[in-house]
Amino acid sequence: MENQNTTGTAAEGQQEKTFTQEQVNAIVGKRLAEAKASNEAALSKREEELNQREMQIRAKELLAEKGLPQELAKVLRYTDEESLTAAIDTIEHTKGFKDGEKVMKKGTFDGFRPIDKNALHEHEVDPIRGAMGLK
Repeated sequence: MENQNTTGTAAEGQQEKTFTQEQVNAIVGKRLAEAKASNEAALSKREEELNQREMQIRAKELLAEKGLPQELAKVLRYTDEESLTAAIDTIEHTKGFKDGEKVMKKGTFDGFRPIDKNALHEHEVDPIRGAMGLK
């Protein structure tokens, strides 16, 4: 008899919960919104990665056109075509390059002349460092 009594009370404690149609719609809507947000975030991340790869390819193409080493694409700072061309133009017009080739000059280190830091104003940034995103 005790078995029937304990089984009966256990069944009473485990009553099924029922939901209204509005509650079910709200639960399903919430889960769909979460899944959509997750998918959009993943899609956005993949799109950003694809854009970065495309910009790196474009950087190598522009560097090759200018006769500059393609390895510079790894160290230049750029987010779009405009900032890419500005960075490459800075490198191209730097002293020590002429028509895409280093010019060796007496008194320079490997064709480059150090920039006189005293000649720069406080707010100016060394153009090479600026092209690479450094201060």
